[in-house]
Amino acid sequence: MIIDQEHAGIVMRAKTHPRQLGIPLSRWGRNLIACCPFHSPEETSLFFYDALGYWRYRCLQCGSEGDLVEFVMRSRFNGMDEPAARAEAVNFLGNLEPEHDLQEEHPWIKEIGGEKSKVLENFVRYCHWAACKSPSSAEFLAARGWSIGQAQLYGIGYYSGDPEPFVSFCMMSGIERHQISFYLDNLDAYHEPRITIPARNSKGLIHSVYGRLINENDSPHTYVSYASGPSDIPFNIQSDVTKPIVVEGFFDALTADLAGIPGVVSTMYQELTLSHLYKLKACGAESVTVILRREADRREQEYRIQKYLKMADRLNLKFKSIVLPKEETVDLVVRKNGADQLLSLVEKTETDTVHTHRRSMLLQDIKENFDTAMGCPPDVSVGYALNTFPKLTQEIDGIQSGCFYVSSKPFGLKTTLLSSLALDLIQSNPNLKLIYIALETPRRQIFDRLVAMLIGESVLTVRKQSEDEAVNQKILEATRDLMAFVRNNRLEIWDDQNGFDNIVLLQNLKEEIRERRNLVVIIDGIDHLKVADHFDLSDIHERRSSVILDLYKALDIPMFLGGELIDSEKGLVGPRAYLRDSDAIYWLESKGGNMFLTVDSKRLGNNQLYQGTLSIDPASNRMQEEAELE
Repeated sequence: MIIDQEHAGIVMRAKTHPRQLGIPLSRWGRNLIACCPFHSPEETSLFFYDALGYWRYRCLQCGSEGDLVEFVMRSRFNGMDEPAARAEAVNFLGNLEPEHDLQEEHPWIKEIGGEKSKVLENFVRYCHWAACKSPSSAEFLAARGWSIGQAQLYGIGYYSGDPEPFVSFCMMSGIERHQISFYLDNLDAYHEPRITIPARNSKGLIHSVYGRLINENDSPHTYVSYASGPSDIPFNIQSDVTKPIVVEGFFDALTADLAGIPGVVSTMYQELTLSHLYKLKACGAESVTVILRREADRREQEYRIQKYLKMADRLNLKFKSIVLPKEETVDLVVRKNGADQLLSLVEKTETDTVHTHRRSMLLQDIKENFDTAMGCPPDVSVGYALNTFPKLTQEIDGIQSGCFYVSSKPFGLKTTLLSSLALDLIQSNPNLKLIYIALETPRRQIFDRLVAMLIGESVLTVRKQSEDEAVNQKILEATRDLMAFVRNNRLEIWDDQNGFDNIVLLQNLKEEIRERRNLVVIIDGIDHLKVADHFDLSDIHERRSSVILDLYKALDIPMFLGGELIDSEKGLVGPRAYLRDSDAIYWLESKGGNMFLTVDSKRLGNNQLYQGTLSIDPASNRMQEEAELE
């Protein structure tokens, strides 16, 4: 039964509240909880909740549910037939004195909760009903650890994406189609099946209904709002909460609330703003705790928390920040360890100041650094493997985060080495993405070089049709492989463009790394990079080296820079800035028909990390290590 509009709707909405029923109640999250009188032995499992615009009850143990009229019918007038019991229950509720805070409301509250509220509440009830009928929503919720009964406490529902059944449902409530289009103005924009959840303001009035994709591959819009409205009201906001806890996802907030943790709100994966904090303070907040999922870019996350701290300080709010361990969420923490552990974590976390925040972040980073080190077995490389350079992989423990300068004698071999390393990295590491920035050669030449290396033929061969059909077939398959790398977002080749300077490069790479943390960048022709800042440095090599260090520190990924060095009797000479600032220098030299690669570093312990002999395919020019003779 969705709602008995004829007998009890007006009474339940305007006059009744579970506290008027005369039974012991306790606050549990945003709901009320009591012992269930409908099964024996009685357990504290009966929830009273206002998810559909009026109060209902549901026992999570025996499954008893209904509105307050039905609760009174069963608890007080159980011996009567249903029509007589209903009449007595309505009469009983109608004679109750309304609670003080349920008396005459301000006119603006009534105005806000008028026609729009009616439309949105009907949408919530319809989706609530549809969730009970939909196997896909039940499967999705079960995978998240939720039963349909638990979901109903919060008005979680299901929308198939087809508006017509909902329109028919609304017609029975006297709501016309133009009202639906006006207040649910995004309903026709999204036609994928979604889990729905009503969003209420601190007065309990619905201001929007959010939809979350069931299948996240169906659309780039995982979360949508079906009704335009304020986006700065924290989800699950409640009045008279002095210590709200701010989380990111709505399942984080709902799971914590279901566990009885009071005042947990969500930003719905939006950036926390001053307006969010202002609304929390208006609801009684004296301190705010922000719990975040660990991001790959720890430095960026730290800067963002510092911004939150300053915003809270502006509003005279005490502030705490907690960054969860990798891949942990509030949802998982509460389900795995219970509410008490999360509350204990919040309680033990020190209130942030600029000093204590830096200290807590440093402590977390030290622990994470230790956990990462101890999580890597002795026989596994820390960095990315190179299958055609096995000894190099072993000596440097894989390609790790760093700034590496690559040069050669003769100079042209450095591009061949960079191309060989690029292809090896992509083929050896299926989760890695590589961006090859070609500042010395047109992008098409890079295509030809990679295809040639894939099939073991010369670059000239792949540029036109061969008389040998088998060669043409190999070119076709290698081209498909190259296109697959691009299509699967594992390879991009950028060339020089107007306005392509270090500032644009940093912006583009930051966007890339948000999507894929496992990123390697190769800049072939660093001597040609445009530099748009650091004009205080007169030497162009100093300026380029400084901006590359800025890139490396901001991104913390492996970066290979191809440029020119000169070999003299005293060793490698050239742009001193690169020699000084690089984590390692890859020097390839051809002597007596053989090629020798050395990797030197002054930052990682020994000066010479690696020395090996390389072979080069006479047709494709692909390089690899020569096998050592036993």
